[in-house]
Amino acid sequence: MKIFKILVIITLAFILVVGLNYFWITEAGLKNIVSINSPSIKNRNILVLGAGREYRNGKHPNYFFNGRIQAVVALRQKHPLSKIIISGIADGKNYDEANDMKKELLLYGIKDTLIYLDQSSEDTYASLKMYNRKFLYEPVIIVSQKAHLCRILWMSQQMNIDALGFKATGWPKRDPNWFLLREMGARVKATLEIFF
Repeated sequence: MKIFKILVIITLAFILVVGLNYFWITEAGLKNIVSINSPSIKNRNILVLGAGREYRNGKHPNYFFNGRIQAVVALRQKHPLSKIIISGIADGKNYDEANDMKKELLLYGIKDTLIYLDQSSEDTYASLKMYNRKFLYEPVIIVSQKAHLCRILWMSQQMNIDALGFKATGWPKRDPNWFLLREMGARVKATLEIFF
């Protein structure tokens, strides 16, 4: 019985820490999400986080992919000289986030001369480290969905990157429960990567 109580206390403490971490990162990130008409967007590179064109099960299109593409197109119409950095993974077979996004952007008439592909970053932290290394802390506007944006903007603050966020559309109604759980875990991982 004593062991059961200890396990319950540990579980509740873990849930509390994860929940506080989630809301802490949300509050920090929300401050730096801007609208397309914000003057602070000007003269920034555009960093878009990779997403596959379709989910690997092939049942429906990836709403995150479509939303990020539309957001980048809107930003480029407003700021046509911005460099676009697409960061995503490739499995060496059929899954290639960065190239799929580039092909889609080319269909919208965006020229490839200002598109930079990063196909080696396996996660958000690696994408930010790549950005620092290749673009030497140049100001950036990051494109992703709201929950992911909050996390990457918080991480950018901790890494001294001058970053703003531009919110892309996501799922038609609301993010599914599995995404919220995944994001909770991703935020714990992000906190460990930053501080340890």
